[in-house]
Amino acid sequence: MSLFRALDRTTAVSNTRHARPLLAFLYPVLCKKTPRRSFSKSSVNGPPKRPSISTEHMDNFFIRALARAGSCPEHAKQISTLRDIVPFATRHHKTRRKSTLPKYIKREFKSKAERNGPFKRARQFAERELKALVDYYGIDLAAPPEEEVMDDGPLIWNVGDDHEPWPTRNPEDAKTVAKLEELLKDEETPHDDIFEAYSLLPAPGVVYLSTKTIRAMLHHLSILERPTPTAMQRFLSILDDMKNAHIHIIRSEWTTAIYLAGRFMGTVSADEVQSALYVWRDMEKRAGVKSGIVTLNVLFDVAVKAGKYTLAEMFLKEMQARKLKMHRHFRVSLLYYYGVLQNGNAVRKTYQDLVEAGDIVDTVVMNSVIAALIRAGEPAAAEHVFERMKRLHATKTTPFPGGLSFNGRKWRERRLLGLHLTHQARLHKEMGDLEKRKQLQDSAPIAPDSRTYGLLIRHHARTAGNIDRVNELLQEMRYNSIPLEGSIFIVMFHGFNSFGGVRYSSWTRDKLERIWIEYLVAVEDKLERTWVSKMAVVAALKAFKKCTDAERTLRAWEEVRRLWEPNAEELEAMLRTLRTLVPQQGFFDEYRGV
Repeated sequence: MSLFRALDRTTAVSNTRHARPLLAFLYPVLCKKTPRRSFSKSSVNGPPKRPSISTEHMDNFFIRALARAGSCPEHAKQISTLRDIVPFATRHHKTRRKSTLPKYIKREFKSKAERNGPFKRARQFAERELKALVDYYGIDLAAPPEEEVMDDGPLIWNVGDDHEPWPTRNPEDAKTVAKLEELLKDEETPHDDIFEAYSLLPAPGVVYLSTKTIRAMLHHLSILERPTPTAMQRFLSILDDMKNAHIHIIRSEWTTAIYLAGRFMGTVSADEVQSALYVWRDMEKRAGVKSGIVTLNVLFDVAVKAGKYTLAEMFLKEMQARKLKMHRHFRVSLLYYYGVLQNGNAVRKTYQDLVEAGDIVDTVVMNSVIAALIRAGEPAAAEHVFERMKRLHATKTTPFPGGLSFNGRKWRERRLLGLHLTHQARLHKEMGDLEKRKQLQDSAPIAPDSRTYGLLIRHHARTAGNIDRVNELLQEMRYNSIPLEGSIFIVMFHGFNSFGGVRYSSWTRDKLERIWIEYLVAVEDKLERTWVSKMAVVAALKAFKKCTDAERTLRAWEEVRRLWEPNAEELEAMLRTLRTLVPQQGFFDEYRGV
């Protein structure tokens, strides 16, 4: 594949066996020898030797090379951000890493020094440095040689799907298997209960389960409101058990593993990108499972959210090379991509392509358009789309077909709605039933939801500073019985911190108090997507410090502390923030040991 060469890390050679020439290059005074005149057959029969290169000239050459390489701001930025990365990878990833050095390059210096040896080695070292400036994953000159492991052949655990469960060792294990199968019958069973029951089986626990149970368990664990480190560790640990037990892993399970490896931290960095690429390489090169459109969509989304736009373009080209057809979810990802690139025309073109392809346009698609236009610097166009959504919703009279009811308040229902619209539209298009497809489009929800209002409130609160428009949007949400989300409260706290605390500002203390009370009530009522987090508390405390005084800031901390049980790390971070906001002596003594 064309992309796999970008996955291998650059390895560097470090050998101290013949360090004398290099030391002579770095410290010429210590190694200087008195020249002596002598005659030999080599001087008579061979050509005259070239004059030795002065150490000053070599120093200048090396410094000029590095200075010229570092003068490129784009390459310098890549090295500064990626040089010291230690990529996240599971244990089986580390053992599969393959050297990228050509086979004809030996990993030691020659015992016999060649002519101009120090200069040549210094030039090679500088050349490797220059080449490493564009190395995507950074370099580590002190890395030890890695054992070369062939990873381009199929592994033993990539053999068919003919797994037969092992007999249990004792009656307790049989009861555990039965309990696990019973828990999987309820799609809303907490993941904690599922994994706790699985952990009771002797390792590897998958050998005692049937193939149907294994698939059901992995599918259950893949349905998440948002990815977390715990969810990622659970899922990958089960995949490791399947590899150890030589049980085949199907494409959808690989795709979920890539998604969790790339998105488990919420924000995507270079570490998460590399983790996702490692899993993808195992999927295609070792397991021999070819990626589908969903897999490439996940990889594209991870690359875009990490800011690796060149890598994202490579995935687009790979999708075209494999002649895979885009679906609705991929086009939604493209909307986000062109919004980040601030290309409003490409956003509109992608939306037109989505409509022409026969995909269903619903609230999710329109939210993506609004978010992309705001990121592209066209907030007026985003407001225009928002107003058209409200007018179009007011004219809708077609009920949802099939007797299904989706109110969109719970994330599971929203997930089912998205899957239903995607698959039904594809089915109607393949069958050529345009009438049913039109009926499906007419019944698809198009009304603004919490996320729609949240996108506009975020812009007016954090960028425009227009609290009057924010209040209008909040009143519309209350009138239409649309619940507030936790993210809306956070962006409003940021708005008070940015625009409040100055004379004649509309971001007043009274308005902050009302928003704060509404946030605490929402947390107590356990509204969906609303909880107490370190991010929310820090934003609120900064807003109180900006718009009020130190005493009210401390009381706000005490109020939220009654509803929040932070772990030790979060508590320490919060106390550090309070020490910065309220640098008063003796106050934090009562919190020590909490």
